[in-house]
Amino acid sequence: METKMVICTQKHRAVLTDIGATTFYDSYRHENTEADMQAYIANTYTIEKLAQNLSNPNIVYFLAYNNLGDVGYIKLLLNQTNEKLQGTNAEIEKIYVRQAFHGKGVAQQLMQFAIDYCKQQNYNNLYLGVWQENHKALKFYGKVGFKTFDTRTFQLGDRLCDDYMLNLEL
Repeated sequence: METKMVICTQKHRAVLTDIGATTFYDSYRHENTEADMQAYIANTYTIEKLAQNLSNPNIVYFLAYNNLGDVGYIKLLLNQTNEKLQGTNAEIEKIYVRQAFHGKGVAQQLMQFAIDYCKQQNYNNLYLGVWQENHKALKFYGKVGFKTFDTRTFQLGDRLCDDYMLNLEL
């Protein structure tokens, strides 16, 4: 099944909100309280927040879709600074694929699209944070070539989560 990519505009707000909320909940509901999950989703995945993000020239979303519909997205933060990285940097803030499309190559296609985009824009580094307990994601990023360069803390409700910071030199 062929997956296509598109750079998102304001018309994609609702689908990005749905994919983000659904995939985040599916991925992390077993690790967090229902109250923390609902509070995070209500604060993060809103039409208003997506509208703001899509209006920001330093944020870009790529939507993956096929003949069955919208299947996932990747969100890049452009022109980021990180004291441990040299040159120009972009950060992958989110990469989400609907559960029905896990294992079908969608994440790899989204990642490659983001890498190609960043290379075309002359970025030196593409980095991201990933929860240290997300072994599936860590394995995926390792296969792509990302390497750990730091750690950080991510707060989800009352819970503090430790993230690895991974970088791919472009």
